[in-house]
Amino acid sequence: MRIANEDVLAPNNNPLAVTADDMPVKRLSQEVMEHPLFEHSVLLETPPIDDVFRVVKRVVLLRENGCVFTGESGIGKTDAIARVKAMLHKDFPRLCIFTHDAHNQQISSIRAFFKHFLNTVGQREQKGETYDLRSRLVRIIVDDARISGMKLVVIFIDEANAMHLNDFNFLKDVYNDLSKEGIQLLTVLMGQAPDMQQVIDDLRVKGRNDLVGRFAMRVHQMRGFSSVEDVQVIFRSIDRRNLVDFFLPKACKSGFRLENESQNFFDAIALAVTSSPDVAITFPARQTFLAIRAFLLDAAEFDAEEIKLPKNVWHEAVAYSQLQDAIIRMNGRNSLKAKTHSQKK
Repeated sequence: MRIANEDVLAPNNNPLAVTADDMPVKRLSQEVMEHPLFEHSVLLETPPIDDVFRVVKRVVLLRENGCVFTGESGIGKTDAIARVKAMLHKDFPRLCIFTHDAHNQQISSIRAFFKHFLNTVGQREQKGETYDLRSRLVRIIVDDARISGMKLVVIFIDEANAMHLNDFNFLKDVYNDLSKEGIQLLTVLMGQAPDMQQVIDDLRVKGRNDLVGRFAMRVHQMRGFSSVEDVQVIFRSIDRRNLVDFFLPKACKSGFRLENESQNFFDAIALAVTSSPDVAITFPARQTFLAIRAFLLDAAEFDAEEIKLPKNVWHEAVAYSQLQDAIIRMNGRNSLKAKTHSQKK
């Protein structure tokens, strides 16, 4: 990766090994911010997302009505949608797939609902009465499905925990209109826990088992990372894309691989929470990737052919990412203490 501002390089020619005394923060290399890991432009393999893909692929193959995934905040639900879509397109190149964001839509009318969904399918023309908007939406989806030859449309709905009864009724109308045209609508709802389950429970309380049966019959929990093996898969994916080379060019040229740091990272996470590397924990994607970015930025200062990283480099990255707080929220402080105590016995 070329460095644009060569006049601000540190003595060892590593653009990141620069302290505040060497140069103003505002002159730090723009390329750090544009690195794929920093601008979130790369979809990495992760075991939890692979689990989601296997479920969705089976639902598609069996042509079910759809399924629901719930997960804690920061677990990686939105990233899961992006990667699963890419994986589906690889296995089913002709499949029509759309992504709809239900977050805080607060749609109070049928007309507004169809205008929102027209945005989802890429239609900017939204003039007309409610019937016109509905017909336009259905026609666009039908045409795309027929062109694909599969007569099946998959719609991922992100932040589905923000959906209300009217949203499900509108979705049912679209489902029925498409069905009359010989097109099946398959929905994958992705919502935050525990709110998503409450939405489904409310539908049942209101006697709308027809909506539950059509859109929320199968509910799956999207898991977080929980093992060294999970970390290894992520780090191996980063290594395979040569994403560490920019930060540690000398070390990587001499054989440094992030995958070899998997155990150190995992131990730092466990010790930050439980003072024991053996306790079972679950940790979220958002803070995990922040810790990885913090590590790379800090480790760049020590780049060398025979790199010697400080023993606390991962501990500091974990602390900076606030993984400890996120893990306690996900697992519960009392639960972690109980697990640690039982293992000590």
